[in-house]
Amino acid sequence: MKLIDRYIIVEFVRNFLLALIILTFVFFVSDYLRGVWDAEVTAAALFRYSAMQIPQIMCQMVPAAAMLGTMTTLSLMNRRNELTAIHASGISLTHVSFLIFGAIFIACCLTLVTYDRVVPPLTRQRMVYYWKNIKGRKDFSLDIKATKIWYRSKNYIYNLRLFDKKRNAIEGIGIYLFDKDFRLMQHLEAETAQYEPGGAWVLRKGMMTVFPEESRFPLSKNFSEKRIRLPESPKDFLEIEKQVETLRIKELWGFIRRNKNAGIDTKFYEVDFHSRLAISFIPLVMGLLAVPFSVRPKQQGGLGRDLAVCVGLIFLYWLMFSVSLTMGRSGTIVPWLSVWGPSALFLAAGILLIVRSRAT
Repeated sequence: MKLIDRYIIVEFVRNFLLALIILTFVFFVSDYLRGVWDAEVTAAALFRYSAMQIPQIMCQMVPAAAMLGTMTTLSLMNRRNELTAIHASGISLTHVSFLIFGAIFIACCLTLVTYDRVVPPLTRQRMVYYWKNIKGRKDFSLDIKATKIWYRSKNYIYNLRLFDKKRNAIEGIGIYLFDKDFRLMQHLEAETAQYEPGGAWVLRKGMMTVFPEESRFPLSKNFSEKRIRLPESPKDFLEIEKQVETLRIKELWGFIRRNKNAGIDTKFYEVDFHSRLAISFIPLVMGLLAVPFSVRPKQQGGLGRDLAVCVGLIFLYWLMFSVSLTMGRSGTIVPWLSVWGPSALFLAAGILLIVRSRAT
């Protein structure tokens, strides 16, 4: 690698990491101070809960850090006349940009790996910590797989195949009831479970097995319909939807396909799936947008103005991205378009700006 190439990459990486650390710290502190839960907890417990989200925060801050890093690097080199000297030595701005985009692409790949390998298990730990240490539900546990969902609360363990929030219904359910000594007392299996407004669950086409304490042999009986009352309502099972982030990308895709095959609306999950992929490569778009503003003539403003433009573009992008995701989850536009649409628009804008800057 040439000395000048190494210099450019080192300058960008330094500015990128500095921006990433600052943005992550600001977001982390704001999240820590916000106190989004109802229960009173100690500062140490609150800090540990918030710290589990740091890798996810860093992934979300990579696009903004890529833009700030690109803007700062090129703008400072431009104002120190380094770009002019580099151009005089036979190295074009395109070559300099490719070096920066190469570093951004590596950051994109690391973000994707982090989102797939690191964030899901930490999100699971964070969820369990929240319910057990902050909400005080020591018996809570939730395990979401691509083929099954395990949910534990109090003396019950539920095995769900699918939960349809629109119908307040469960497809394929197993219920295990334990006594205070955690001895299995009863097991219920049913093809469907429908929640009624009165608070009862109607189980259809299933079997009930009782495990008497005085006998070693369980007693089983089939039923076509059975009404029971459970401690959990559909509101409790809605926690499943909120914890999709505990799935890896491949597991989430399997979860979506299984729900879609069962006729359940999967727009919310599809938006989440595409957003995980998109956010890993948005930094390339943001870096591209920074280039034409970074190499303007000095007379058009200093570094402060460039950073102000950069922050404005970041805000505009995330506003459009958030609105688009909301529209995708509501079904107004298709999920993949709601996620990739804003990136495509900003990519086209970046290319147009670069073409116009070269023309002038």
